Amino acid sequence: MRKFLFILAVAGMAGIAHAEDTNFYDLLKDPAHAKSWKAMLSSAKGTPAWVRDENRFIAEPVKTISIDALDYSISILAKQHATNDGQAAILFKADGTQAWAEIQDEKSPKLYLGNPSAAQKAALDKALAE
Repeated sequence: MRKFLFILAVAGMAGIAHAEDTNFYDLLKDPAHAKSWKAMLSSAKGTPAWVRDENRFIAEPVKTISIDALDYSISILAKQHATNDGQAAILFKADGTQAWAEIQDEKSPKLYLGNPSAAQKAALDKALAE
């Protein structure tokens, strides 16, 4: 009986940890994140259609990273129904008021959106390399 209760408790904790995962789509439900995402996309020419359309990509869970002592949220997007021909790293300021991106698409050269700093570019590059 103790073993059963232990397994039940561990399974419950795993469920709680999993429930706390935030995905990219959850961020876009927040008005600040949605506004900065749309502003970033509209400010750039040459953004692939699959990045502009939320129904054409899949997203990894959001991670929190620190750049120059500031916290950011970062997520990787991948072109849906494709193998390695489109991916993007999306970086948001912790409060969601600003967004940056690096897009790698087989049809065009690497594209940065939102005018990221050198440190932000390095974080975007690293996220896509992992």
